Amino acid sequence: MGRENIHALAVQARTLEFYGQFGFAAEVIAQGVVADSVHIREGGDHEAAHEVTTVSFKDLGDGISPYPFALAYAQDDHERFLIGKLKEIGVDIEWQSRLIGFTEESGSIRAPISRSDRADEVCVEYICGCDGAHSRVRESLNIGFPGGTYDQLFYVADGRIARGFDRDLHLNLGKHILTLMFPVRSSGMQRLIGLVPSELSDRADLAFDDIRERVEHQLDIQITELNWFSTYRVHHRVAERFRVGQGFLLGDAGHIHSPVGGQGMNTGIGDAINLGWKLAHVIQRRANASLLDTYEPERIGFARSLVAT
Repeated sequence: MGRENIHALAVQARTLEFYGQFGFAAEVIAQGVVADSVHIREGGDHEAAHEVTTVSFKDLGDGISPYPFALAYAQDDHERFLIGKLKEIGVDIEWQSRLIGFTEESGSIRAPISRSDRADEVCVEYICGCDGAHSRVRESLNIGFPGGTYDQLFYVADGRIARGFDRDLHLNLGKHILTLMFPVRSSGMQRLIGLVPSELSDRADLAFDDIRERVEHQLDIQITELNWFSTYRVHHRVAERFRVGQGFLLGDAGHIHSPVGGQGMNTGIGDAINLGWKLAHVIQRRANASLLDTYEPERIGFARSLVAT
């Protein structure tokens, strides 16, 4: 998935449907917070903020998906869970290992790897780049990554609010406003994400107290404890190709975009599910290698549409 989505929190219904196929959707749901509704507000910059409407996910998704809700599940917790599932089937992740590059020869991949204690080379049939926006796999495949950077500066913070833990989602939208609040079960706090006001976006020493009053006003909250605060820039890019020869791109290596809608991490997981079962069938000789030709057109079209909207 890459580190660009480290603040990802929303797990969409489709991702839970995928996890249901693996038999662990219920475990994921139990570790997160089920948000049945989103409260939509507007205002709070030059006028008083007020709630416009409340939307029930159950009303929207009941009968369409067995998971008619948004699940708030912090990505660091999410990653630990998936790593645990890999360990259960005997797969260990090799940390402190870096891909130097790779070459494709006679239908196989030769890739030198730099590890914390040694360097060696692996020979594999396929290579899948899930290595983020600065993907070495994408660079080695000479695939362009056109796009740009949004003008706005985003912030992210975790804090405790005076009225107690809130399990719903809250969103304030305006011409120059984007403020979101999610629950984080593991800390009992709220995750706050939004746009830094343009007049403050060039401040090198920006602190949460510089925007606290606006955030509290826009969401009608009082923050009593701040756990952490950070700012970041958001890019919008889609790789020119998702496949060259035996190499594939997935997740942030292939597409990065705004956090609005909570689709970044979910789209990367969708890429992995799509390619994973196809690779399994081909490698185990249950399907012709031409099956892999369907990955790029199915996923690159989705990524382009997502970035465009």
